[in-house]
Amino acid sequence: MGTSVAIYARLSVDRDGTKVGIDTQLEDSRKLAHERGWTIVAEYVDRNLTAADKLVKRPEYDRLVADFQMGRFDSLVCWDLDRLTRQPRQLEDWIDAAEDRGLRIVTANGEADLGTDGGRMYARIKAAVAKGETERASARQKRNKQSRRENGQWHGGTPPYGYQAEAGRLVPDPAEVARIHEVARRMLDDRESMHSIVTDWNNQGFRTRKGNHWRQANLRSIMLNRSMLGETMPGVVGWNPIIDQRTFDRMHALLADPTRKVVHSPGVKGGKYAMGGGLTVCGACLKPLITHVRIENGAKTPTIACLARVHGPSDKHPRVPRTRGGIERLEDTGRVSVVHDVLEEVVWEKLTEKLKATPRFIQRMSEQDPETDDRLDALEQERRDLRAQKERAQKAYVLGIMGARDSVAEVQRIDGLLDALGKEYDSLLRLPISLADFDPEKGIDWRSWTPGRRRAALKGFIKRIEVGPYPEGMRRTRRRLKNETEQQYLDAKHEIVKTATAERIRIVWRWEED
Repeated sequence: MGTSVAIYARLSVDRDGTKVGIDTQLEDSRKLAHERGWTIVAEYVDRNLTAADKLVKRPEYDRLVADFQMGRFDSLVCWDLDRLTRQPRQLEDWIDAAEDRGLRIVTANGEADLGTDGGRMYARIKAAVAKGETERASARQKRNKQSRRENGQWHGGTPPYGYQAEAGRLVPDPAEVARIHEVARRMLDDRESMHSIVTDWNNQGFRTRKGNHWRQANLRSIMLNRSMLGETMPGVVGWNPIIDQRTFDRMHALLADPTRKVVHSPGVKGGKYAMGGGLTVCGACLKPLITHVRIENGAKTPTIACLARVHGPSDKHPRVPRTRGGIERLEDTGRVSVVHDVLEEVVWEKLTEKLKATPRFIQRMSEQDPETDDRLDALEQERRDLRAQKERAQKAYVLGIMGARDSVAEVQRIDGLLDALGKEYDSLLRLPISLADFDPEKGIDWRSWTPGRRRAALKGFIKRIEVGPYPEGMRRTRRRLKNETEQQYLDAKHEIVKTATAERIRIVWRWEED
């Protein structure tokens, strides 16, 4: 039987332009494989992704590792070891694979062959040197940025709103400055709410830098940013201010007032609900449904909906005049809303039915690595801890223990860590449910799982869930009968909503075409 070989190539954003391009890496690697009579079974290419940062996910590298674990190849060719990895821990994993499972790893430039002790020693030295160079470069960059801040110079990165970078310096952006002055005037002088301003801008088609619609959370962070005073760090002025100190102080006092209700971005607590996070979308505009709580007669009902204040105006939801309370106003059409818990129950029932009727997926589930569940549990705990830290930082700001700038920086830092953990979590869920989780008779005890795990598991089987409008002519509730108990009445209403929900949704499965 011939040797089956995989080829891996990677190119990061190389500032010096000296790295070998993807095409050259693939060409040289293919040539080496052909010279040795090996059969190329797969090629994996990651573009513009660094291997020095362990928090950066490389999709093709992860696929390479998974395919090796499944025995799809017995040799690996890359142009140079630093194309494969710059992490000593990852290198040791490949060395273990070479020693324990006989994996042959060679480089097309002829510098390393992990099948020999000399090659392994060379690889370890090279990885250690590369790691050290990366750390030293990072330290130099951080110190340089800090020095520029202390000297009142722009330290690089995305310019704060109201400015643009020119020749390494910040200069006012006239259009953005006009927006900032407009907000200050409308909120401080006209006593207009931020919600009103954001709605007005979105209706006029004004967009953020990235082309998105405006949200209160975005605008609030802009108006609390001390960079508008020309400060590169507290007390150090490095560029021309675009707002005067008195106006900024008034705005800060208004937005930081503890008696003022802080309007968080809708869906900020979406991690509590499994059907959020982009899994469920509006059937008309295909935008993600946002989690919120509907209050009726004092009772709170978790709901997910297509919110105009989140997604902005859309031609998929034409505005029509409607009269409410004697006042005519323009309102969107076709905005959907669905009870979260009922939707989740319906979706899990449909998934369970699919799995019972599809033996090949039960077989696929039986291949789940038990170590994956342990890592998922660890990631869930890490994310819970980070969310708790985030809440403490936000409370510290409200209580005056932490300044606005420090609070925002801490929240942004935690959000970055949460994003990285979320990507790793999703990458581990290629096989989302183990055989132990599935009982052909009872189904899946999904209610005992955390919302994050339920959502991640569903994403392993479902591309998206599209929610349409409430079926026309289908009842929404009924009166209570004289001979039934309160619980029987509630169960009957639940079944009505559940039946309607099943009619409203379209599930796009990952193994089916759209």
